[in-house]
Amino acid sequence: MSSTSATAGSDPAATAKAQKLLLVQTDFPSGWTGTPASPDTADDKATNQEFANCAGLSGESGKIADIKGDDFSMGSPVTQVGSEAQVLKDEATYRKDVAAIKGPKFQPCVQALLSKAITKEAGSAPANPQVSPITVPSFGDVTVGLRMSAGITVQGQSLTLVLDVVLMGKNKAEVTGTFSNVGQPFDQALEMSLINKLGAKLNAS
Repeated sequence: MSSTSATAGSDPAATAKAQKLLLVQTDFPSGWTGTPASPDTADDKATNQEFANCAGLSGESGKIADIKGDDFSMGSPVTQVGSEAQVLKDEATYRKDVAAIKGPKFQPCVQALLSKAITKEAGSAPANPQVSPITVPSFGDVTVGLRMSAGITVQGQSLTLVLDVVLMGKNKAEVTGTFSNVGQPFDQALEMSLINKLGAKLNAS
């Protein structure tokens, strides 16, 4: 079962819709295992709201459902895939988000958000974080792909974390997929396959 961390005030229909948009075990080749994602802490929620304010997104108040899928990994815990789906309360709120995702502030705000998340996870700030657009298939009303690379220290070793983030939206729903690996980008063939599966779920919603 996927862990569900629906926001307060969410309605069952929206939660059920969001649940169908997430990546599940059958989307992956053998060898990948899923574990429930950690629920957002108060700190996480504050960081997410800070990101929303930075990018011009609607944030917590705009959602009627927000669910994280399982975290899937194979071997290294750093080689990981995650997905999250949210449903917004109305068309105007959704359109505001689409405009923000396409806007000039989105990429630098994502870089700040990810740097903060890595600092929390790794215990130290990432070295030389850089975010650049990546080419991904288009789904729904908006699809944006970004790649962040940053130096991290794990058990005394200096490594480069490469994290791809893909966000897409349609019918008041927004889906985010994250693909992380160390030393080089995540397996591109598998990443494209999973992005296409996310897009197909969104288009069918």
